[in-house]
Amino acid sequence: MSTLYTVNRSPATGLLERCQRFAKPGDGILFLEDGTYHGAQESTLSELDSDIAVYCLKEDLAARGLTEKITDRAQPVSYRRFVELCTEFDKVVSWF
Repeated sequence: MSTLYTVNRSPATGLLERCQRFAKPGDGILFLEDGTYHGAQESTLSELDSDIAVYCLKEDLAARGLTEKITDRAQPVSYRRFVELCTEFDKVVSWF
């Protein structure tokens, strides 16, 4: 059973580290709101299993001036793709 985890808090909160304990190969993590700052940190994302898909919401990246700073590991996605991802994974778990 695959899970899409959404993370909306900045790296300073330690939220991603808690989320990582549950994420497994085949899962995905979508960063939105201040969570998109994770998408600009190669060192943080390199700690994730390579079989976990990583996404960042485009609009939130743009709002924070991170569009050009996103790492290759994170795939920018639109709101439309966000909705599609929610249906492609078996369940969605939001980390606040």
